[in-house]
Amino acid sequence: MKIQTSQSAVSPPPPRLENPLALSLRAAALKFPGKTAIVSEEERISYRALDGEARRLAQRLIAAGVAPGDRVALHMLNGIDLVVSYLGCFYAGAVAVPINTRFKAPEIAYVLGHSGTSLYLGQPELLSEVASVNSDEHCVRTFIFDVRGFASDSEASNRPLPDVDADEPAIIVYTSGTTARPKGVTHSHRTALRVARGCGVGSDGVVAIATPMAHMAGLSMLLASLDAGATDVISARFDADRVLDDIASHGCTELMAMPVMFQQLCAAQLESPRDVSSLRRCAAGGDNVAPALKATFAQAFGCPLYEIYGSTELGIIAANWSAAAGLRGSCGSAVPDVEIAISDATRDVRGVSGECIVKSPGMMIGYWRDPDATAEVVKDGWFHTGDLIRQDPSGYLWFEGRRKEIIIRGGSNIAPQEVEAALYEHPGVLEAGVVGAPDRAWGERVVAFVSRTPGSGVQADELISFVGGRLSAYKTPEQIVFLETLPKSPAGKVQRRALRQMLACAELERP
Repeated sequence: MKIQTSQSAVSPPPPRLENPLALSLRAAALKFPGKTAIVSEEERISYRALDGEARRLAQRLIAAGVAPGDRVALHMLNGIDLVVSYLGCFYAGAVAVPINTRFKAPEIAYVLGHSGTSLYLGQPELLSEVASVNSDEHCVRTFIFDVRGFASDSEASNRPLPDVDADEPAIIVYTSGTTARPKGVTHSHRTALRVARGCGVGSDGVVAIATPMAHMAGLSMLLASLDAGATDVISARFDADRVLDDIASHGCTELMAMPVMFQQLCAAQLESPRDVSSLRRCAAGGDNVAPALKATFAQAFGCPLYEIYGSTELGIIAANWSAAAGLRGSCGSAVPDVEIAISDATRDVRGVSGECIVKSPGMMIGYWRDPDATAEVVKDGWFHTGDLIRQDPSGYLWFEGRRKEIIIRGGSNIAPQEVEAALYEHPGVLEAGVVGAPDRAWGERVVAFVSRTPGSGVQADELISFVGGRLSAYKTPEQIVFLETLPKSPAGKVQRRALRQMLACAELERP
């Protein structure tokens, strides 16, 4: 294996800490006791009150029989209840297992059973889905649907809180990938805090959290804010108009979201402008950021949309904070303390290309109860991302697709993201997903799934011609499939795997 390395300044190993996630909150509560920590809907809570509620919940969990290392499921919409639940688990030494609120009963049952969860914390509005979960598939002994009421039991208030080793598991985040079942990405207290600190939030920040905190993006921004003593403005569910109103009302300075969310935010802001001048750092990650989206965002918000590159297993790997036109489309360079290498590298005049592999102090400690899957991606201390990356002579990275998503037509490689970026330049395209379909002559052909912007009547031949004027003929879609909305993962990313399955079913149904 040939490796071309790129490394930012790597810090010496940190000193050993006991329960750093809990200590982080405690330090912020002592430094900023009366400062607003969380704003959610119509409710606010200070750092002092948040720390008190988290400690009370931890004591109540211990009284209910939760021991350090036990898994506790958190099945809640974004809000103060979910924040208190995470922090209560950290104080108690329990392992938080967030469950996405879009999951259906079989998915919930799998997470509960695979993680070995013993206690469930949820909300009444999610009761109907949980009630359908087969009790034979899990070992949960207690279900709680009123977290703060449960925590208010005064009899538990005198129970001591445990010391928890920094390298013990703190969070298991279930993430879908190329396998049939989601994998449980496990972070320790230490790695989770390192991921959070990689977000670069300062104490003067007012962070808008629009992504689900059941996923690492939203959770890491929450932890970064609490560690810094910043203020979080949290949306229960993503709604573009509500997020814009919150930014204007609370003077939010930072926003990190998925590209598809920024598409909706741009459309809502252009239709009904708000005062978003307080924003000073907006970053898109989790999927390819089309140049057309960056241009639309600059028009709608009057500031640049930056691109970051990361994963649930590693946190932020690289970031592009440059506004230079020549670097648009790059996902930037390695963030501090992260080392990037290019495996099986090939060279040309544009730089070095190959699979991106990473060393990071924020790397997960493994996939829960899946040593084989862990060994597949972590080799000699390097995490193999499966992402194809080009590194230019200046050290900037350019995403070239997932190994398993590359379309091969007549021996030529086609990155779906490049075709999607061309489609997004058309004003009639709201969402786009590109996949390969089997073709007897060429091996694969390019198929694009598109949802139209409201009021658009764009047709397939128009889009094919539009892309054909921007990309080589072999990259141009031969088929456009229009959908009302594209299938997305629980994190909000367009699911190309689901699109391929839809295409396969359609092919089977043809006479």
